[in-house]
Amino acid sequence: MFHDTLSMTGEIHPCFTFKQRLINCVESEPIYTRMCRTKKEDYNECHTKEKYKAAQYFIGNELHKQKIYSLPVYDEATDTFKDGPLPKDADGYFNTDKQVYYSDPQ
Repeated sequence: MFHDTLSMTGEIHPCFTFKQRLINCVESEPIYTRMCRTKKEDYNECHTKEKYKAAQYFIGNELHKQKIYSLPVYDEATDTFKDGPLPKDADGYFNTDKQVYYSDPQ
């Protein structure tokens, strides 16, 4: 479990701080199995990225359901959001037939 001090490139592993917090908690708490649960979850999340992947999957599904084809991009120079890049065939998305609704008069 505690094998990650250096990454493959020789730099400090991104999960090293979570490992240190967990070790400090385990050494200082008499009932560490209960008191250090959140630190262990953070450490495991750093390795598995399950919550991150679930969030990315959810966001991707929402973008698809809402038919959002471009997200704004933050511009640090002007401290504003600019229109994001559109897909190459963006015109095909917007040239659709008019939808017919049941509430429309016939």
